[in-house]
Amino acid sequence: MRVELGVETMLSLEQLEMFCAVVRSGSMSRAAALLHVSQPAISQQIRALEAEFGTQLLVRTHRGVEPTPAGDALVRYARRILVLGRSLRAEIEALREAAAHRLVVGATPVIGGYALPCTIYLFRRRYPDARIDLVIANTTEVLQRLQDGLLHMAVIEGPLPSDVSLQDHWATQVLTEDTLVLVTPAKGPLAEKERFHVQDLREVPLILREKGSGTRRAIEERFPTGGVAFEDLNVVMELSSLEAIKTSVEAGHGVALLSRWTVRKEVHAGALRIAPLDGVTIRLPWTLIYSRTQSRTPLERQFLRTLRSPTERGFC
Repeated sequence: MRVELGVETMLSLEQLEMFCAVVRSGSMSRAAALLHVSQPAISQQIRALEAEFGTQLLVRTHRGVEPTPAGDALVRYARRILVLGRSLRAEIEALREAAAHRLVVGATPVIGGYALPCTIYLFRRRYPDARIDLVIANTTEVLQRLQDGLLHMAVIEGPLPSDVSLQDHWATQVLTEDTLVLVTPAKGPLAEKERFHVQDLREVPLILREKGSGTRRAIEERFPTGGVAFEDLNVVMELSSLEAIKTSVEAGHGVALLSRWTVRKEVHAGALRIAPLDGVTIRLPWTLIYSRTQSRTPLERQFLRTLRSPTERGFC
């Protein structure tokens, strides 16, 4: 490592360490023995330092080699620089070690909120040193973070946005497929209808996810169907939170098209109901996206293998 002190001045930590060893031991030969180098190598570096500063740094006395006033100044600064240099190396090494055990995974709300937490839990049982940070956002935001280099990989639900182009260095793989279901309150007027037809969505109040989400995009791309255009749907609310949508449906404010994964608990508890919907089926692929060209740590490679394996990924 070299330290630049001015336009024409460049020092190495090795030179500073040699100089401090000479001052500390009072002898070039003893300093050479301490550092396991030859005495001529020490002498050469001391001469280079004196040439660099244009002044004498050491004098010989009957007690050995001693620093001049300029040498004293150099020793004071050199010791501080060497401490900083060692601290810098230690911090960078710690960061490298941490990076080797840290993974940042992006996911859309259904996958990140209801499937991947179990995958991460099971993975960390096998690899206790692994640190996996899960970033949950809608499809547009996840893809942007991925392309900005803020994520190692991502899993998204629904079709890729038409305005997003993944270059050749991005690899994609469909892991599984999900289906949207019509969710109604368990009680009240909206619960009295046993089954629905796609034509009913012209009249029934419908609560949708926000624009930019994979669920919303899948619904938009599936219509028109059965004589019903997307614009014909009776959309009364657009919410970015799955929990907010479920709360609104439970309160009787409308129905929603949601992933079955997101309502299992509420359906089991009797708070929500899944109603048959005739005339339309909306499927959502779950797609894994990762860099095809970027070098990967062993942790990344193992987590990718886990996600690709239906028996190992352990979705909740």
